[in-house]
Amino acid sequence: MKHLQKFSLLSAIAMTSLFSCTNQEDPVIIGEGDVRIGFGVQLANSGSSNARMTATGLTIESGFIQIKKIELETEGEDENGEFEREIELKFPEIKKIDFNEFDPGVDFFLNIPSGNYEQIEFEIDLIDHNNEPSIFLEGIVNKSDGSSVPFRLEVFGDDDDDLDFEVELEAEDDELFFLDGVNNPLALLEIDGKGWFIGVDNDELENAELTDGVLVINRNTNEDIYEKVLDKIEDSSEIELKLN
Repeated sequence: MKHLQKFSLLSAIAMTSLFSCTNQEDPVIIGEGDVRIGFGVQLANSGSSNARMTATGLTIESGFIQIKKIELETEGEDENGEFEREIELKFPEIKKIDFNEFDPGVDFFLNIPSGNYEQIEFEIDLIDHNNEPSIFLEGIVNKSDGSSVPFRLEVFGDDDDDLDFEVELEAEDDELFFLDGVNNPLALLEIDGKGWFIGVDNDELENAELTDGVLVINRNTNEDIYEKVLDKIEDSSEIELKLN
């Protein structure tokens, strides 16, 4: 039985569950060590892929993020005493993760040494690649008159230096937690795209500029909405997860 630590990019919520590797291709493995941490990325589960967020009339259907590397900072104790280590792990090529709430599979594995840890901090460095943004969402904006228009959110990495996602794992009361190669953890990173639009109201979306019939939100189009979304992404990009 494997345990899943589940954390959202809007709120730091941890829970225990299961998930399995469903990707057709074997996930990439980076790092060295006998502890294998499986990472999966998906849209936050709203109960239905077409669920509407009442505050904005917005439906998120799909999207992706692009990852350049993972930076690890660890603190703990081994046979030599207390340690602090920094490790930079790069993918063989830019890792593009397409996500939806029906695919909770492992997108990549991260290997680290077994040991007694006080804290493990993951920094997920995003990157633009092949003229595509670091973060991309698409879906539908439902208007009050019953009509709808497609929308697209594009967040490029050079728009802000704080777009990298940080997840910090630590035990309660500064106790040590032990990781080994027997009980390998699984981690699910939820992208709460709807939550990023909290603070954007219906009128703003309904009166937004359209580009060839699409409501595009990026640094050059509908900038006021974009800045609100960007602020919300920044606010949710650092997560602290306590292990009981």
